[in-house]
Amino acid sequence: MRRLFYDTSCPACKRIVKRIGDVKNKKMFMVSSLDGKKAKLVFQGNYAFMRKKKSKMIILDGKRVWMKGNAMLRVYWLMGGAWKILGIFSFIPSFMLAPFVAIWVKILNLKAKVS
Repeated sequence: MRRLFYDTSCPACKRIVKRIGDVKNKKMFMVSSLDGKKAKLVFQGNYAFMRKKKSKMIILDGKRVWMKGNAMLRVYWLMGGAWKILGIFSFIPSFMLAPFVAIWVKILNLKAKVS
């Protein structure tokens, strides 16, 4: 089972988690907040840095860890269907992807403030 941890103050993260709830296979992830008890248990000791607010979203999939923009796009990849087209970008290295994801998140945050 994959675990998804997200920042509850991030509108883009909330939108992605809501989209997971709309998908037929809702059991795809165990979803928790980065502020929650589960995150405190999982990310302790040397891994406490992962709970910082700059992480926004983290996916634990077996031994693999997806963080930030790659995690956001990985959700779309795992949802399958037409979303897989957007999710293919999760395989791009994060240093190349980060500027584009930052712009995408800013646009989603602006939309959330306007609505």
